Amino acid sequence: MYHISNDKNIREFVRNILRTKKWEPVRQGKHLIIRHLENNGIGNITVPSTPSCPHTFENFKRDYYRRLREYFIRVGLILPSEQTN
Repeated sequence: MYHISNDKNIREFVRNILRTKKWEPVRQGKHLIIRHLENNGIGNITVPSTPSCPHTFENFKRDYYRRLREYFIRVGLILPSEQTN
C-alpha cells in the first residue's frame, strides 16, 4: 500500500477515484501522482500529501473536475459552453 495524503478528505476522494479503475497511482519522489489510463486522457494530477492550507481539498477537487470536463469535451461526451465576452 502507498501513502496518499495526511488529509482524510483528500485520501477518501483519491481512493474513490482509484476505485473506478481508470486511474493508476504513481509514486514520483515524495508525491503521489494519479495518472489517467486512457491514451489521450487527462494526464497526471499530483496529490497533495501534507496540505497546510485549509482550502487544499477544494482546490484539488476543482482541479480534478476541471481536467475531467476538458477530457469530456475533447472526446465529445459534452459540448463546450458558450463563452461571452
